[in-house]
Amino acid sequence: MRRTLPPRVYLKDGSYWHVASLGTKRIWTKLCREREGLPAMYTALAALTADKALDDMMPKLCADWMLEVAVSHSAKTQTDDRFRNREISEAFAEFRANQVKPPDVVDFLKRFKTTPRTFNAYRAAVRELMRYAEEKGFREPGSNPTASIKTMKTPARSRYITDSELRRIKVAAMYGKDGKLTRSGPVICALIDLAYLTGQRIGDLLTLEWSAIGTEGIDFTPKKVQHSTKARVLIEWSPKLRAVIDRLKAMKKRNIKFVITTQEGQPYKYHGAGIAWTRALERAGIDCHFHDLRAKALTDKDRAEGMGSARTMGGHATEAQTSAYVRHKTAKKTGATR
Repeated sequence: MRRTLPPRVYLKDGSYWHVASLGTKRIWTKLCREREGLPAMYTALAALTADKALDDMMPKLCADWMLEVAVSHSAKTQTDDRFRNREISEAFAEFRANQVKPPDVVDFLKRFKTTPRTFNAYRAAVRELMRYAEEKGFREPGSNPTASIKTMKTPARSRYITDSELRRIKVAAMYGKDGKLTRSGPVICALIDLAYLTGQRIGDLLTLEWSAIGTEGIDFTPKKVQHSTKARVLIEWSPKLRAVIDRLKAMKKRNIKFVITTQEGQPYKYHGAGIAWTRALERAGIDCHFHDLRAKALTDKDRAEGMGSARTMGGHATEAQTSAYVRHKTAKKTGATR
């Protein structure tokens, strides 16, 4: 008989029971008597599941947060949100929001101990979900279980892409292993050039619209600061920047709204651009992140025009934020004492 029953459903003392795990506890919920038959059991199970889907169970909380909060995030951030929330939802599937305690979060985060940045990202994700639970009235105010859990120290990223490496990456993006031109090569190379010449994030480049291309330059409103400083950045024209835009205009299929598009004229998604970038790195034999292009741009800007210009390009409120990009990227030169 057990083989015919759904997960977590057991036959005991002449009745069908649903068993839920709540921490170390087991909660038995009676569905119906055995003599009422399997149809009655499945009906009761469906009703129980529906009830749980309407309360403060963690999977429902994660789903609601994605619909109410994550929708305002960038496409890339939503992809990360979706991935992390799926793991959190599965790990806390049997928990109600107010049952999540610090030891439960610590136990969940153990799997990320060897990767500090991932550890901190998941800690932040749980913290945000618990904040949302407080907002919904599912937890007492000030009871966030992540408050007592320290973040892990992460080493400052010091990767600086050299001019030679940048050229190799672009060649690898343009040509495949067979030496033939890749379908995405021209667009990806233009995207790489835009990232370096403007110093902007990939999310803002992929959503760049033709309406932002003006007579003075390219007008960016970084999504990361849309709800804070709302800083706008106008990257003035240079011969190289104008040449990149001219290349994009000359491509066969253009989108009337977006600048960076696929060969079919559709907006380029983060996932697709990421795959093309990764393949180019593999062919070039270079290890770096797309975000390192922004670090290179701000570092080179600092070297040529000073921290103030780098800060303006980065859209940062303080020079301390900019220094996080340029610090340790290249050694500062000085003469010997004697």
